[in-house]
Amino acid sequence: MLGPLRSLLRRGLTRMVVREGSASRRVLVQEDVPSERFTLIVALMIVFFVGLVGLEIAHMLLMGSWNEVAFNGIMLVVGTIVGAVWGRSQT
Repeated sequence: MLGPLRSLLRRGLTRMVVREGSASRRVLVQEDVPSERFTLIVALMIVFFVGLVGLEIAHMLLMGSWNEVAFNGIMLVVGTIVGAVWGRSQT
């Protein structure tokens, strides 16, 4: 289940880094591929996010009220994903 999501994330999180090259080549373009561990963590966070959103929707449909605990979980997962991607882009 996580295989296609991980490969999509790896492709999306890969950065192209341009560095100065030698005298014969002016620039050198390198791919900065994220680690397997990082892509797995982000993929799992996306799965958790989808599950919590589904739980919140089911609670609203069945109980007719807002579940604050599920919403806090959604915000925690969103913050983790944004922090991980932002932190990786800053290094």
